[in-house]
Amino acid sequence: MLTRRAFLAASVAAAEKKARPNILVFMTDQETALLPGPAELPQRRRASDGAAVFTHAFCNTPQCSPARSSLLTGLEPHHTGVRTNVDGASLGGSLDPKLPNVGNVFRNAGWATGYFGKWHLTPGAAKDLNAFGFTARGDGADAKTATAAANWIRQQSGPWLAWVSVLNPHDIYQIREEMDRTAIRPGVKPPATALDNLQSKPAEQREYVAKDQGKITADFDADHWLRYRSYYLNLLEKTDALLGQVLDAAGDLSNTIVVYTADHGDQLGGHGLPFKGPFMYEPLIRIPLLIRAPGRLKPGERPELVTQADIAPTLAELAGVPWPAPVDGKSLARPLKREAVYLEYYAKQKWVNPIRTVRTRRWKLNVYDSGNRELYDLQSDPEERTDLSKDPRHQSTRTKLEAQLNRWNPR
Repeated sequence: MLTRRAFLAASVAAAEKKARPNILVFMTDQETALLPGPAELPQRRRASDGAAVFTHAFCNTPQCSPARSSLLTGLEPHHTGVRTNVDGASLGGSLDPKLPNVGNVFRNAGWATGYFGKWHLTPGAAKDLNAFGFTARGDGADAKTATAAANWIRQQSGPWLAWVSVLNPHDIYQIREEMDRTAIRPGVKPPATALDNLQSKPAEQREYVAKDQGKITADFDADHWLRYRSYYLNLLEKTDALLGQVLDAAGDLSNTIVVYTADHGDQLGGHGLPFKGPFMYEPLIRIPLLIRAPGRLKPGERPELVTQADIAPTLAELAGVPWPAPVDGKSLARPLKREAVYLEYYAKQKWVNPIRTVRTRRWKLNVYDSGNRELYDLQSDPEERTDLSKDPRHQSTRTKLEAQLNRWNPR
């Protein structure tokens, strides 16, 4: 029979264990926050109910592997060592499993941890992520990923963390094959700028169209871009249904932190550019981010400038888990007073073309290692039509922003 002291100690331990939240991170691939038209996303609305919705969230870099490294570690890509994609065709180095990341930090704190879906942080198909702290693994098509995650969640009895990484809307790369089968959706907007706008942009972007993945859309007219954007929204709706499947498995969400985000966006035809590449325009770098944490995070719209490196320290603080090393990101458990975010880009496959970006509420400066510059006044020119980097009226702004950029990450 338990003594009164032992009974109270056991009760306190049980209460503390019960208080530890479950955590669900649902991540899409290549989803911009700046959608080109309406989409039926009822499960997103469901997840948003009672959530903090971050209206100015940015990827630390618009490429899969380095962005994912920042999401998991709270570090910027030049600190994770994953500068570009990790695959046979690219130059990216693998994520070091010794770095603290969401998987090993939460597993060491007593959470069951599962990762499901696209990984892209080590070469080949990663079947065992135990070295990174994830003790369950699911992979394959998006439907298989969602089912594996849902089944695993239902089996858990203690606190759990499930990272669900679906592929879409990354299948936008199949647009040529899908073009004739894709109807233009009502309300879809055409790109505000076209290919001719590249004449005033850095030469790297014209090279992307002439020699790289931009070739497949170089002949697109307005109708093609409307179908591109419609297919993109179709893919998002498919993904939304999978989000619902995983939310259903999680059941009562009163003690579950839910995060919805993406690794990076898609250019969606702005300036005549598809997909992602050596450019840092808003549709590519803006990502969705909502965090629902009942009783832990005040719901509502959050307009601060934030990056995906903020997500790991936020999860740690909301769950009461100490992070064992310094990070670049900041916890979003309370409003941030941040004047600028700093982003980076390194290479596309083996085409090395580094770019550094500083983005304030009003201004954006892109600095290319090639010597090119872009400066945009997002207040008067949200579509980034007119590069002001050579305009003598804005040289003081450019000088100030470049100095900030060099203090952040000097070359």
